[in-house]
Amino acid sequence: MTKRDIIDPHHHIWSLEKDKYHWLRKPMPRGVYGDIESISKDYLLSDYRDDTKNYNLRASVHIEAHYDRSVPVEETAWITKVADEFGGPEAIVVYAALEDPNVQEVLDQHLAYGDRIRGVRQILCNHENPTYSFVDRADLMRDAQWREGFGRLEGLGLTFDLLVYPHQLADAADLAAAFPETQIILEHGAMPHDRSAEGLAYWRAGLRNLAERENVTIKASGLGQTDWNWTQQSMGSMVRDIVDIFGPKRAMFASNFPVDKAYNSFDAYYAAYETAVADLSADEQNDLFLGTADRIYRLGVTTN
Repeated sequence: MTKRDIIDPHHHIWSLEKDKYHWLRKPMPRGVYGDIESISKDYLLSDYRDDTKNYNLRASVHIEAHYDRSVPVEETAWITKVADEFGGPEAIVVYAALEDPNVQEVLDQHLAYGDRIRGVRQILCNHENPTYSFVDRADLMRDAQWREGFGRLEGLGLTFDLLVYPHQLADAADLAAAFPETQIILEHGAMPHDRSAEGLAYWRAGLRNLAERENVTIKASGLGQTDWNWTQQSMGSMVRDIVDIFGPKRAMFASNFPVDKAYNSFDAYYAAYETAVADLSADEQNDLFLGTADRIYRLGVTTN
């Protein structure tokens, strides 16, 4: 059986040896993710390649994994060393606190590690329920100092991976409109944690508003984090909403491994993606599994 070609534009690897991933210390709190203590162990490139072995992984993008925020460049140095030695991941998205007056220095230090550096991620998830919040401030996307830092990305050729909740999508749309030349990639479908009919309708409305900004693409990824016991029906419904709202050329499938491994296998996620879009054309499916990620992260895998 021929393996499907894929690019995985969102995964992590980590080693807990130096205790730099503080959020992975046990006991882990049960926040929006639920029980994810099963991932509190080393997850190396060899583990990731074993998880992806039933697909033809053409390239992957490593997303910063909340390494010690005081020394984020250390993670970039380690991932670069892994990539040099083992031939992957092919691209790296790094962390920087954009509100930091010294953010340019941090960005320059990341960029010194070479052309694998494609973008920045700063998780902005803030919620009235403190166990759901990743950051204390709800106003960062509106903050002048933060926006000054964000404005540096375009000139450096860097994308921005954005992780927010549905109630923050209006701010995201305003940000995208203010910086139309900066490519923004919305992660994990904006974390639709309210699974009620009203909550999902609110989520879809926020996505439609954001999709009007042509500089925004979206990852159908990490959906297990807010649907812990997902089924083909529940996963497929979310996936189709994302694809239908943004279109295949502005959407991409990703694993969010090993975080989403807490809920199911890599094969199960990708089989769910395949089933959800089985009625689309071969070209449309190719965009979702390969082409969009290739273009947005400039991986050079396809000739399109």
